[in-house]
Amino acid sequence: MTESSAAFRGSEILIDNSIDLASGDAPATWWQCRATAELSSAAEVELYLPCMAGQATRLWRLPEGLAAPNGHRWLPLREAVYQLPEDTWLSAARAMAYANWRAANRFCGRCGTKNIDKADELAVQCPACGNLGFPRLSPAILAVVYKDGQLLLARNAANKAGFWSLLAGFVEPGERFEDCVKREVREEVGIEIEVDSYLGSQPWPFPDQLMIGFSARWVAGELHPDGLEIAEAGWFSPTALPFVPKTGSLSRRLIDQACRNLTTS
Repeated sequence: MTESSAAFRGSEILIDNSIDLASGDAPATWWQCRATAELSSAAEVELYLPCMAGQATRLWRLPEGLAAPNGHRWLPLREAVYQLPEDTWLSAARAMAYANWRAANRFCGRCGTKNIDKADELAVQCPACGNLGFPRLSPAILAVVYKDGQLLLARNAANKAGFWSLLAGFVEPGERFEDCVKREVREEVGIEIEVDSYLGSQPWPFPDQLMIGFSARWVAGELHPDGLEIAEAGWFSPTALPFVPKTGSLSRRLIDQACRNLTTS
């Protein structure tokens, strides 16, 4: 089995200068870099995956501010998401999620001892107390809510880009996905909904989300944004959308699908 390498700096990935993502036709190996002693020596953590995208892969998480080695450049992974088909960037997203998980779990959360990699599975283990740590995944819902031929969109107060998107939120312990959809919509904009169906999912490694989309319909109430997380919210027709997320994310894909559904219904 061949071996590949990938290096990350926060949410950026190290790629070869010859890679042109703007063409939208990058090779499947676009996210792999040349292994060097420089990368290995500078890495905060180094993680070896026996089988990643059909081959053994060595991952490095590098410190913020580290310059790219000759012939390479740092690229925000979100740029690849916006420019490439999903199947082309999923392997890079998975690799980055593993690298960031390992960097965030260098020490035992129970006793503070430095963790070691477990030899027989993808996990870290404390050599002092034996505590095991596995890659974290944070499920988060996206709510596609309909009312009278319109779609519910909101502007998050913390979003610097200023776009409007679907309501979203993290699933809490002991909570079903459907209950999470209802709770998040109620908490963020004050309306009651009924969940209809599951729409799809997408890994989102910023840093460790799994986005899960659901369709829902308005039941009762008027929109009252919470003023903390949600700055504005409104009902929009397919022909009069506000500024929405770029292509590539599940939220944009679901918005586009909702507009097609509303146009043809």
